[in-house]
Amino acid sequence: MELSERKKQILKAIIGDYIRTAEPVGSKSIAQRPELTFSSATIRNEMSELEELGFLEKPHTSAGRIPSPAGYRLYVDELMETSDAVDSADDAALHQMMRLKVRELDQLVHEAGKLIANLTDYAAVASTPAMQRAVLKQFEIVPVDTQTFVLVAVPQAGAVKSKMARTATPVTRDEAELLTYVLNQTLTGIPLSAITAERFDIVRRAAGLTALLAPVAEYLAEIIEEMSRQEVFLEGGSKLLKYPEYHDTHKAQALLDYLDDTPGKLIPLRKIDGVQILIGPENGANPLSDASVIYAKYDIGDIGQGIIGIVGPTRMDYANLSARLSRFAKGLNRLIADTFLDDGNHK
Repeated sequence: MELSERKKQILKAIIGDYIRTAEPVGSKSIAQRPELTFSSATIRNEMSELEELGFLEKPHTSAGRIPSPAGYRLYVDELMETSDAVDSADDAALHQMMRLKVRELDQLVHEAGKLIANLTDYAAVASTPAMQRAVLKQFEIVPVDTQTFVLVAVPQAGAVKSKMARTATPVTRDEAELLTYVLNQTLTGIPLSAITAERFDIVRRAAGLTALLAPVAEYLAEIIEEMSRQEVFLEGGSKLLKYPEYHDTHKAQALLDYLDDTPGKLIPLRKIDGVQILIGPENGANPLSDASVIYAKYDIGDIGQGIIGIVGPTRMDYANLSARLSRFAKGLNRLIADTFLDDGNHK
């Protein structure tokens, strides 16, 4: 059913008041708003109809009403005004973060999650990207002695990876140099997902029988598994306890336990574009069904996508927080590009 403009104005006003006060909203307080020219009786009738339609709920202990998840969804999709306010504290914190000498991507993402939690005063979630499209730029095999070698892989994005390996039998310097050449000719410049067993068979045939093949194959499998795995960091869960919605200790503990035990479930199942808001039951049948999550994506060039987000009660200032999160994600994009990517991969 399409709501009338009057119902939409009243619903928007109720949600604005409830976000600000955390108290059920009555018709008298709405009637006092200068932008609403309707009588208290008209507003009362409209509120009753909005409740019947499922956009408002009436707590048992109050004469006022509060928004339902459906009401918040309509607000986010149609009624919410875009916020273009720039928070100077956010920008200053981002600039400070850019001065950190962080060379590991997971550490940078972890720091970003901590920063978002502190800036917004909500719980924050941040994930590293699953980088199946990541590319290795170079391989190096450095002999220590005839049976000990340092295997080095240089990703297109992120820190250089190395591992000490021992072979079952001695390996000549010529064998190591040939395998290095074949690896660089065969496995660099292609996505990790393209480094298959069939492709490594090409390496085997070109490099010939050498005891180095086994440790190199094992090392490659470790790199692919590590770079394809998403790390998920949750920060600031205890910040939720200050909100009235979580003064019920059982409700608060259930949510905190869920967040601590299953942070990976906070990652959206589908790729997101821009900012995504999941409200109440949209999060599934779990303790998040009484909460909301706001996500924003960040990109590592064309290599992969990670997410940053905040978790809080459904009574959040969605307009302000989604704008701040979007701005933060763009700053994180720039920071990652400057820290980990070649110039040709900046977005």
